[in-house]
Amino acid sequence: MTRMKLTAAIILTLFAVAGCGYNQGSPAGGYSQSSLFRQDVKTVAVPIFVSKSFTRGVEFQLSKAITEQIESTTPYKVVPAERADSVLEGQVVEVGLSTVSSDNRAAIPQEQLYRVVVNFTWKDLRTGKILVERRNFEQTSTFYPTMGEGRFVGSQQATESLARGIVQELQADW
Repeated sequence: MTRMKLTAAIILTLFAVAGCGYNQGSPAGGYSQSSLFRQDVKTVAVPIFVSKSFTRGVEFQLSKAITEQIESTTPYKVVPAERADSVLEGQVVEVGLSTVSSDNRAAIPQEQLYRVVVNFTWKDLRTGKILVERRNFEQTSTFYPTMGEGRFVGSQQATESLARGIVQELQADW
């Protein structure tokens, strides 16, 4: 009986020592405990995005939302371009509004879709290397005018979602 207990204890100890394949920061495979974000970049400059759209104000909302997302969800610090390691620049290419459903009797839109399309580039200012570049990066947001939600609500939701998506693109390559 003691021999079985000793064998079981040895086997359990071997399993505990071997683990489940978790490996701290190993590039060779397994799980990693390292950050999802680049370790070689500490600061980012985020100038106001340029707008090629006739809809004004979205570029300001988007730049502010990106700055807030970077500060709250990444290890990067947003600083002026003179002190930054990198710069995130972009342009609002298109802003559109379309009706998803409407009330046939009153000809009032019940559900509308706010769409924002951007191009952006994240560049290392020390080396000139492009870290991330995306074209026609798009986000849509649904809002309901019949419930008192105006175009501003759609614009705000779309720019905040777009900012989250852009900041997620700043993660290091897998």
